Amino acid sequence: MKKHWYTYLLAIVGALLLGNCAKNDVLNPEPGTDIVRAVPISFKGSYVDHATTRHSCALRDHLPTMGVWGWCTSQADSCTAVFTDQAVVYNPDSARWEYSPLKYWRLGCQYNFHAYAPHHGQTTAKVSIDTLTHMISIKDVTLHGHNLQQTPTDSVKELFRGTPDTDWMIDRNGQTATGAAGMDVEFTMQHILAKLNIRIRVCPDVLDRPHLDYITADSISVSKLPAKGHFTQKLTHTPITGNPEEAAIEEWTALAPQLRLRCTNGCTLKSTPTYLIESLLIPHQTDEASKVVLHYTLRFTDGHTEQCRYRLPLSQAFTRFVSGYSHTLTLTICSDRITFEAGTSDWIREQ
Repeated sequence: MKKHWYTYLLAIVGALLLGNCAKNDVLNPEPGTDIVRAVPISFKGSYVDHATTRHSCALRDHLPTMGVWGWCTSQADSCTAVFTDQAVVYNPDSARWEYSPLKYWRLGCQYNFHAYAPHHGQTTAKVSIDTLTHMISIKDVTLHGHNLQQTPTDSVKELFRGTPDTDWMIDRNGQTATGAAGMDVEFTMQHILAKLNIRIRVCPDVLDRPHLDYITADSISVSKLPAKGHFTQKLTHTPITGNPEEAAIEEWTALAPQLRLRCTNGCTLKSTPTYLIESLLIPHQTDEASKVVLHYTLRFTDGHTEQCRYRLPLSQAFTRFVSGYSHTLTLTICSDRITFEAGTSDWIREQ
């Protein structure tokens, strides 16, 4: 009996000592260093564009990876690179952004983090950062003209995750932090490509035309858009479209004007707008070479049809596609003509 009590007592003492050691491992620096044991630098929820709608703009919904640079400045003003284009991957099982090998906080040090998404290892692009200005460059961005609206709807779809085209983003300001236990780094990303939405509607008086059954949009295309581009960050925020000085700042070099956007759905048009194209674009100045071409058909109750075509130089609707903005072209089929309206808005806001 005494032997059992002695063994039990030793177990309690051992557990207390082990708990005390574990506590010290978390809160105390390693001997001879300022590294906080068992407290790795971690990346929490990162978001896209608008903090007020974080529930619907989580980066993980858009892109599963990001690339991170990080620097640590000690109290003696010694600057050390902590991350160099580190791939950080979202793990849906743990609901965390993860990387390897782990890096640990240093008490009292000042940190500076910069990020982009997705990590370029998933693409053919080349990404770098200016170590003095911390401005990010992305070379050889390539688009294939993927259209989210392969099944036309009355709203934008927005998420390009898993498509042939990459929705590139950067944290334009970066994030700062002070080394401390239990801290997470959180990025706010901005889109750096542009987005083009094209939607079509029919005037009610046309739909009320005698013997007209319905109207179909047989195809719509936009030709001679840049398929490739180079991005060099020059601003710490998304360009302000109404600022003439910022309008003159070129962050993108557009190349290879051979991209074509296309929808051939044959969907039935209504008096309310139907989105037929929602595609990423390299930001660029438009010219008359790029045209929107719409083919549509009026179908009558007696079986006969009238096929029509409409052409619009894209430069008449937009003079420029701006980084980080959504550009919406609305075509309205009227009884004697087709009219158009063009608008530019924040990425997630519909026109």
